[in-house]
Amino acid sequence: MAARTLSPRERFRQTGRDVLLVPGDRKLHEVRVMAACALDGAEPVQGAVADLMHGCLPDAEATARLLRRPQVAERLAPFVARDFLALAERRERLPRVSPLATRFSVLTMPSLDVPQRALLVGVDDSRELAAQAIPALLAGDDEAEAAFLHHCEGAGDSLAFMLASRALTRAGRPLSRRWSEVSMVLQRGVRR
Repeated sequence: MAARTLSPRERFRQTGRDVLLVPGDRKLHEVRVMAACALDGAEPVQGAVADLMHGCLPDAEATARLLRRPQVAERLAPFVARDFLALAERRERLPRVSPLATRFSVLTMPSLDVPQRALLVGVDDSRELAAQAIPALLAGDDEAEAAFLHHCEGAGDSLAFMLASRALTRAGRPLSRRWSEVSMVLQRGVRR
């Protein structure tokens, strides 16, 4: 009987378990980073690199090689890659709690010193939600608009709100008073 091929998500989870068992093994971490590249978005890759930077001894050359790999470089924001590289060059490990960690990290935890939205919704989630909502919003779907604005206000998702409002404005669609109300709440950073 042939072994079943793991899905990209299953492979990433398996590599996370491997890293938990041997947190100081750079090769296991690098395999996990590459497994993260098979998933959508930047957060899995950033989370896996954060775990590597916490679990392994700092190695500026190895870190630079990893961050230069095309699959990794295209996923990480330039400022995130710079922060990881600077940490390695200073020969420092990433603290267990760090703004560079993501919900996909297994050895590190995201710091509370990040925007509220980042604690509740990742950047990838915000972009995907906006992309899914925009067609319905442009079509004038009131129910979709109410649900979208409720999400933005409740989760403090200013990124999804900004992306959708910009798309609607560019399309010449007027925004209701509710958009102004949610905008004010998001600007104040208050959740209802």
